[in-house]
Amino acid sequence: MDLGEWLLLGSLSCCLLLLVDGYRRARRRREHALSMARSSSLPASHIDSERAEPDRTQAAAEDSPPYSSVPSSAPAGSSSSIEDDEAATLIGASINVTGDIDCAESIRVEGRLDGLLVADEHHVVVGAQAEVGPQLRAGTLHIAGRVSGEQHAKGAAVIAPGARVQGTLKAQRLKCDEGACLSGSFNVGGHREGDPQR
Repeated sequence: MDLGEWLLLGSLSCCLLLLVDGYRRARRRREHALSMARSSSLPASHIDSERAEPDRTQAAAEDSPPYSSVPSSAPAGSSSSIEDDEAATLIGASINVTGDIDCAESIRVEGRLDGLLVADEHHVVVGAQAEVGPQLRAGTLHIAGRVSGEQHAKGAAVIAPGARVQGTLKAQRLKCDEGACLSGSFNVGGHREGDPQR
């Protein structure tokens, strides 16, 4: 074999190693995302940036998430969940954000957010270890962590066991599980801004 053939063989070997390593890393990210979702008992979706698709047969075999009936960006009454959203943003557990966020997609907060979070037409999930405040606006809202200040959900708000909610919460529908701690004022099913009061 001459030098050109050796170089070609080496290049092919490197390409094969890169493909195997990429597959291994994607699989590890997917397993990590699934374990995070199971540990927080919240709906998981597209947690890593490559949006690895979970194995549908494995997902069907596992218990479905307890709040999968909470709609995401779909209209009220829809049965889709954050898993069905094409795009979702994750603020990871090690991330602290100070400032305002305006989302054009569903968002899951696992870290800390100090500022205004606006996702008016989308689903917002506040993870079990997350802290969010002082203002949050969402299409639908799922709280499992700590939220303080003013929260507004155009549709449903779900407060999971162990959640801590302080301040003002406005929502069209509210589901509060046993074990949640609520402190403040709540307006559920009240009139929307712009609607005539009767």
